[in-house]
Amino acid sequence: SDAELLKDTQELTELWETRRRENAIQFYEPVQEKARAFHASTKRELLISGGNRSSKTDTALAEVAIQATGIVPYSLQDIYPKEKLLRRPIRARVVVASLTDTLEPVIKPKLQWWKWNGPGEPGSVRGHWGWIPRTALQYGDWTKAYSEKYRTLHLADGGSIQFNSYDQERENLAGGSFHL
Repeated sequence: SDAELLKDTQELTELWETRRRENAIQFYEPVQEKARAFHASTKRELLISGGNRSSKTDTALAEVAIQATGIVPYSLQDIYPKEKLLRRPIRARVVVASLTDTLEPVIKPKLQWWKWNGPGEPGSVRGHWGWIPRTALQYGDWTKAYSEKYRTLHLADGGSIQFNSYDQERENLAGGSFHL
């Protein structure tokens, strides 16, 4: 009946929205063609440049999330190099301009699966939920997986993402073996 079809459609829509929210990296769409090329590259060093709001941060963080979780977005499955996923679990380091002005208000929310990033209503076309799915977190919980003291996010597969800033002493950035 029409009522059953409407009910089923609503349930399917809710399921899809939940999946998109809890596994946003799977639905990641590069904003620019240059971002697709960035993700397709196997070069050791890459430069991302552009003006304000040109998706530099989202492109870089999406790449970290892909390599850290092993989840290749639908939009990149035909071009993403499989060799980038062979070294998992990975140890990654993200270096930001400032721990207080950049890490807390900008970077962490872009990774936290339950937080909306973008203009407009959550779930709208312009924006995304955080890139790291709950299932990829150690213990399935950001508060248990993230160490404020060491600014390190621990992943379910044993990998980690450490956060530092350029304004730290150089000695604090030394040492450590990182894949990314």
